[in-house]
Amino acid sequence: MDKPIEVYEALLRSDPRFSSRTYLFVNEILAYAQERFGEQADQANPVPRAWRSDDEQTFGHVTGQDLCYAAVEYSVAQYGYLAKTVLAKLGIRKTGDIGDVVYHLLEHGLMQKTESDRREDFDDVFDLAHELDAAFKFDYHKTRRPSILSSRNDSPQRDA
Repeated sequence: MDKPIEVYEALLRSDPRFSSRTYLFVNEILAYAQERFGEQADQANPVPRAWRSDDEQTFGHVTGQDLCYAAVEYSVAQYGYLAKTVLAKLGIRKTGDIGDVVYHLLEHGLMQKTESDRREDFDDVFDLAHELDAAFKFDYHKTRRPSILSSRNDSPQRDA
């Protein structure tokens, strides 16, 4: 059995696009997604967790799509307007990149999956850049204040 440091070194060598911070980020979004979405999956199974077989354990399981949505929510909450920049720095530019990181973690025994999970579950879930941009859009016309010029017309005229 490999020592933990050897496993992490092999993980970092497996794909130069991703740094240790990228793998940490994906673990953070997994924890966030499990809290956010995992409960729904657990509630869908009426059998109490203690009575379930290993195959039936759904507690904490999230789909690839859920993880992608969680990545947007979490990064916007953590990094605000810099979310897109931070994710790009981490090597995550599309939802498929999240899948690559997850499957590297799986290959090195640092994450678990169910039989129904597939790498393709992460491909083209949505346009990541668009979703990150959309999180900060606002309607200029609804927030627009009265024009300074229009208020000038309402002010009393000075004698010349």
